[in-house]
Amino acid sequence: MNSNVLYIIDPGHGGEIDGVYQTAGKRSPKFDDGSVFYEGVNNRIVANMVIEELEKRGIDAIDIVNSNKDVSLGERVRRANELGRELKCLYISIHSDAFGNGKDWTSPSGISVYTSPGKTRSDDFAEHLISELHCNFESTVKWRHDSSDGDRDKEAHFYVLKKTSMPACLIEAGFHTNKEQCLRMMTKEWKDKLVSSIVGACEAWEIINE
Repeated sequence: MNSNVLYIIDPGHGGEIDGVYQTAGKRSPKFDDGSVFYEGVNNRIVANMVIEELEKRGIDAIDIVNSNKDVSLGERVRRANELGRELKCLYISIHSDAFGNGKDWTSPSGISVYTSPGKTRSDDFAEHLISELHCNFESTVKWRHDSSDGDRDKEAHFYVLKKTSMPACLIEAGFHTNKEQCLRMMTKEWKDKLVSSIVGACEAWEIINE
């Protein structure tokens, strides 16, 4: 390895194969021109950008899916934990959020970072990631978090967070069911800010794990 940690990047959900989207749902309502934003396709674009930027910095990263197929959560976790038996790893799952019936545009918006319940090393990485997101997006997005306990992340029993053997975070990088935000998510500016946030957090984690 070139870096202290192997960063396992998980682009959530499936992509397109021969023009057919692989995941039921997980898409925006139709735009006026009939086009649709597919979450799994966008996740793969962002994941590839993250891996490319990490590798430019000499930081090891891997796409745990490496396919447009909708690989099961169990298989994603199995692959990650197999790597984790030999290497120090960190798992980042990239998603976008949704609300409503999937046919109509809705108002909820914002970004959130999830870890599994309880205090773990995942929370430490989440703090770096959240700080980077705040820095890059500033006040241009709503921040969604569990304010009741003072934490800036959210906690959930997501399979890839509970079952991975290494620190793990899941990011919901905007709502693809909010028309205004979905249009922003499709821009290079948004993707660059998101990628910069993830890469910056990984660089900070590298220093901690020297």
